[in-house]
Parts: sequence; structure tokens; C-alpha cells
Amino acid sequence: MKQTLTFNLSTISSTASKINTDAWDESVNAFDNQEYGKSFKEFLNYLNSEFYRKYGNSNGTEFNIPHGSIVVNIKIEDELLKITAPFLSLPEKNAVPLLRQISGLNFNNLNLAQIVLKGDKLKFEYSCPIELINPWKIYYIFDEICCTGDKYDDEFVTKFGAERIYEPKVVPYDEKTVNAVYDVIQLSIKECLDSVKFFESDRRYGYAWNIIATTLYKISYYAHPQGQLLNDLSKAVYEHDREDIPLPEIVARGKDFIQKLAAIPKEQLAEDLYYVETFIPPKRRSSLENIQHNFQKTYDNVSSAIQGEDYLYVCIMVTYKFYEMYYYNNLQDDVNALVVNSMQRASAQPLNIAAPILYEAMEKIMNGNLSVVPDIADYAAQISEGFKKMMSSFFKK
Repeated sequence: MKQTLTFNLSTISSTASKINTDAWDESVNAFDNQEYGKSFKEFLNYLNSEFYRKYGNSNGTEFNIPHGSIVVNIKIEDELLKITAPFLSLPEKNAVPLLRQISGLNFNNLNLAQIVLKGDKLKFEYSCPIELINPWKIYYIFDEICCTGDKYDDEFVTKFGAERIYEPKVVPYDEKTVNAVYDVIQLSIKECLDSVKFFESDRRYGYAWNIIATTLYKISYYAHPQGQLLNDLSKAVYEHDREDIPLPEIVARGKDFIQKLAAIPKEQLAEDLYYVETFIPPKRRSSLENIQHNFQKTYDNVSSAIQGEDYLYVCIMVTYKFYEMYYYNNLQDDVNALVVNSMQRASAQPLNIAAPILYEAMEKIMNGNLSVVPDIADYAAQISEGFKKMMSSFFKK
């Protein structure tokens, strides 16, 4: 491996969280003061300042909020909070194995909400007295409903032929973007497999592991897939991080998944490429302090490596940590602009050229110096603003 992996700017340039921490404090204070209606209003404002107005009725007692491929229905009446979310219709065939899976979700994935069967319809349900809508508890309930529903509906439709009750409102990627995503995935896979072959020949499975993990994260970062492709990627990331299997076998399994991903036809890939609104953020809100904490061990190691001119190690580890950061976080715009700048400059460059660029970016993050080349920051801001306007226009329809 003589040069870095190619970097491609994400189809969504800004993934900054819409979380409003001030509203959270207002929600908690209102709950403590037994102002339950205000507490719930500020809870929604914490998640997104548009939810209360956009998806609620005039007196703030009923809301219908979409999350991916489900919609969460909320009612506050008779001093009760009632939550329902239509899930799936039973298929004519395979109903019994599907119901077994539903039972498993109720016992293993859901702690407060439950999936109930009424007729041939499955839906999530939860209710409690209004004086028990502690913001911490309510967030957890919505999180388990949204994450479980949006993940398993795609899987159960694919495996058992179930039908969605709610068809999500989505913005499909246009043809140009689909073509670009397909091409980038193919290029990323080729670079990955070439690099893995290079490292496997010397039995350097640790580096091979990092390249595969980086590629999985990179595809997620660039394409932002939904549906079954997102589920498959998430499962691959989970399996790749296992420690109960020998490393060479983990690498072999990861390589096998990457090869299967390469074989997906463009038309099938396009089915899982779309924009969709979410209620509960699927990723955590980033903060500079948490990023620095997560980077600390790697930063110490690459600082020694850069002094020893081990440019291969620096490039692999910094690139891995940057993509990992995107995978698990809704990344704030200032850190995003700095990372994008460094990754663009280091893209497909010889290791001795790329390593100092990537190291400098990580060092700036660790020092809290988020300065960036102006034209890159301006470009990211322009793309972000254009995307926000497009999505705002769509979801107002």
C-alpha cells in the first residue's frame, strides 16, 4: 500500500445534530415543577424545534411524527400519555415465524413499549399517567420504538413478506447521485480489496482489519444508505468488531461481505438510497470533548509514529478514526470542515505526503484549534445550506 484511500465528499455535507440542549434543561425543570404539558413541549423542542409546530395539533395534545419507515402517534388525553406506532401487516405465508421474531423483540429489545397484534396488524404501544413522563424515560421509550421499528420493518419485509402499514415519505436520490454513489462504492471496494490482499500476503491482519472497517465506515459516510442496505452495513460493522473469533477469520468474513456488496446491481442499490426524516437521532450528538477523549490513544500512537516516519501507520489509523467518528456521531460543522479539508488534501496521495496532513488535522482537534482553509469551509457551508432548503421544501409538501 503506497498511497492513501481515495476520499469522496459525502452526499450530505452537514450531519450536525439538531439537538437543543437548552430545551432539555427547560423540559426537566418543567417536569420537576409538575408542568407536564410544557415539559413535553420542550422535550420535542430538544429533539427538533420544528416538531411541535409541524406535527402537532393546535392545542399540543396530539402529534404524528415520522421516523424513517414508521410514524409515531402521540396523544395526551385524560391525564395519560398514549404512544402508538403502526408497524407491519402479517403476510399470508410465514406469519408464524414472523410472530416468533416479534416475541423475541418484545422480550429482548423492548423494555417498556411492546409490539401488540390486533387483527392482522402489528403495532407498538405504550401509555402512562402524564405525571410519569420524565424526559429521560420518555426519550428512552421513543428511542426503542423508533430504532426497533425502523430497523426490523425492512428486515421482516425482506425475510417474511410482511407489508408496511405506513409508507415512509422519502426523497429518492436523483439518477446522477445514484450513479456517483455506485461508482464510489465500487472504487472504495477495489481499493479495499487491493489493500487487504497486500497486507494478507505479509500476514499483517491488523492493518487488513482496519482497511475493511474503514471501508464500511466510508460507504456509510458517503452514501448514507437506508433500508436493508443500512441494516446489512450495521450488522457487518458489528460482526467485524467481534473479539471471540480469530483475527484472520474476522478479516475473511469482512472481505466476503465487501465482495458481496460489490455485486449488488445499481438498480437494487438505488432502492435504499433516499433522504428521510427521523424523530430520534440514530447517532449521538458530537462534542469536541468527547471526540478528543475518543482520539486520545490513537493520537498518542500516531504522534510517536510520525516522529519515527511510520507514515503507513499514521495514514491508516487517522483515516480509520475519522471515518469511525462520522459513523457514530452527528458531527458538528466546525470539526467536519477541518476533517474534510485534510481528507481531500490527503486523498490518494503517497503516504509520506498524506501522513503529515492527516496528523496535523488530528492534532488540531486535540488542541481545540479548528481553523480550516476558507474555501473548503465555505463550500461545505454552501452545500449544507442548499441541502437544508431542499429538505425543508420537501417536507412542507
